[in-house]
Amino acid sequence: MSSLPEESLRDTMDSAREYVTRLEELVKSVEAAEHQVESSASQSTNEVVKTFNQLSDSILDVLNKRKESLLSEISTIRQDGLAPLRACRDVIASKLANTKTYIAEGGDILRIGGMAVSESTEKFCEKASFLGSLPAVPQLEEVPYVSFQCNVVGIEDQIGKSVQSLGRVSRMGPVQITQMDEKPGALLVHWEEIDFEHSVDIHAFRLQYAYGDIRNQPHLMDTNFHDVYEGPDTQYLVRDLRPSSTYTFRVSCLVEGESDWSAWSLPRVGSSNITPFSWTQNNPNYSVTNEGKIACKISNESSMLCSCSAQFGPGHCIEFTVLECGNKGVEQGLVLCSGPIKDGSLMQPGMLFLNAEGSIFVDGVEKMMKLPPLKVGAKVCFLCELIREDKLRMHIGTADKTVIYDWTPVCVANETTPPKLYFAISFQSKGWKILVE
Repeated sequence: MSSLPEESLRDTMDSAREYVTRLEELVKSVEAAEHQVESSASQSTNEVVKTFNQLSDSILDVLNKRKESLLSEISTIRQDGLAPLRACRDVIASKLANTKTYIAEGGDILRIGGMAVSESTEKFCEKASFLGSLPAVPQLEEVPYVSFQCNVVGIEDQIGKSVQSLGRVSRMGPVQITQMDEKPGALLVHWEEIDFEHSVDIHAFRLQYAYGDIRNQPHLMDTNFHDVYEGPDTQYLVRDLRPSSTYTFRVSCLVEGESDWSAWSLPRVGSSNITPFSWTQNNPNYSVTNEGKIACKISNESSMLCSCSAQFGPGHCIEFTVLECGNKGVEQGLVLCSGPIKDGSLMQPGMLFLNAEGSIFVDGVEKMMKLPPLKVGAKVCFLCELIREDKLRMHIGTADKTVIYDWTPVCVANETTPPKLYFAISFQSKGWKILVE
């Protein structure tokens, strides 16, 4: 066999093997899809049975309690109505017995002595005055006539209508997670509407997450998820995630005019492998705690504290929270810089500086726009966008006020493109405490 046909044969076999590999991958995808359908249908079946059994028991219990209450009410009316009638019966029976005895006594006198006046006759006639009047017996209109009314047909109709609208089976949740972007110590979760047959007004979205991959653990789905966001936005930055740890996310929505949240989306698993924003811990003028997120100025010596590396860059959002304040000054504040600059002037190229009074300096040039001064509780957010290879668009916002500047950081040797930036704080007076997220 010549080398050419043999080579062609080998190429054909390699193509066939690659085709087999792809087919096997498709089989796994089909199996995963089948498992999702079977497991979700089985779980939903169990939930329907459990829910309706629980409702049946609850309704039967309520009906039995109501029945016992009505029977008790009838018994009370019966006892209250019969008590005076029985007392009246006793009075009548006593008077009837006495009167019959009196009549019998009169008959005996007649048989013995006729109508002759005698001592016995006089005593008998005197007793006639004790007969008195007849006891009062209540009329039928004055005693209970117990009855029971219940609009069974109407109630059955109401129950039928309620049961007919009870529960809802969804083929899939109307909102699904579409993307998860890794951020430093965080994930930016995106979602969108996908399953509404007609236009609806969504009032809010609800995002939950759970630690670990619990997609195939139904017994954990109702207990391990925690709310992380509720609002109108279709994306949310979930912070404070452990690096390289797995988390499960799901989202639902609330349609305007409804009181119940929609079905949950398909659970999505994600993790962030990017190191969280943190301060370096080798500056004796600062105390760094909370896994490098909180820096506290502990001396009155002017000093700059940088991030542990060049962590900030395009697509990132960093937030500084002022937990405590020291004395303010124009040479103190928050810094972004292209390199790990040591203590020195903050008004130089390669630095974006927001001082404690709210003034902004880009490459040492003060800008006209100012932001509110730093104070306890203030949050300052820096958002970075890439315009071209070396040019950034910086959004700086605090207290509902935002300014935007285009900035070309001074590149340092061997710096990669797009540029990565250090963040820093520079304070002289002690007492400043800053959280970075």
